[in-house]
Amino acid sequence: MRREGSDQPERQGAPGGIAGGPTGRDEYQRLRELEKARQARVAKAVIAIGIVVILLIFIVSNSQGVTVHYVFFTGRPPLIWVMFACAVLGGIVGYLVGRPGRQIRIRRGSKEERKK
Repeated sequence: MRREGSDQPERQGAPGGIAGGPTGRDEYQRLRELEKARQARVAKAVIAIGIVVILLIFIVSNSQGVTVHYVFFTGRPPLIWVMFACAVLGGIVGYLVGRPGRQIRIRRGSKEERKK
């Protein structure tokens, strides 16, 4: 069905002639969810920046040389590099352990149900 004086077919269903269009309430909830997600990202970024700043202050204030016993030899690097390497390695391990989609999932049920 076409409207008079229009090349566009008339859409039926939702108010305003838009088929399947979101209502005001749906749009409001979607915007609230987006705003909450944005606020969560900002909070995480602020916390991460704070942790990095504290870590950097701690590392810079401990820059004297230390004796480090590696597996096959001993070295005397500045403590700043030892702490930096430990922080980087800890971050990498934390990322790999907490990475979504790689966690072990426990399956319940019989073998026949798992085959489906």
